[in-house]
Amino acid sequence: MQLQRMPADGSGKRGFYQPGGVLEVLAEGLEENVLSVAKVDVERTEALLKQEHMTKHELARALTFLVASARQAVDVAECRAERLDSLRADMEPDD
Repeated sequence: MQLQRMPADGSGKRGFYQPGGVLEVLAEGLEENVLSVAKVDVERTEALLKQEHMTKHELARALTFLVASARQAVDVAECRAERLDSLRADMEPDD
């Protein structure tokens, strides 16, 4: 059983956990939170773009949050892909 990577927390350090433990639940909760925030940021940016008048500052601020959320969502996707690859490797028969 391999260690799994946790999504980045912004500290620049990578965290790992052993599947089946308390940290796995924490990592899954963190991933769900990242995706929820990304969804809110997308919706907020879409709403702003529908406004007839917006300032450059408002748009820049929305895009800043959107880019940060997108980066975190990509990290979550990469963590999940790594887990899937690990599961596939565990399921392959040994020669």
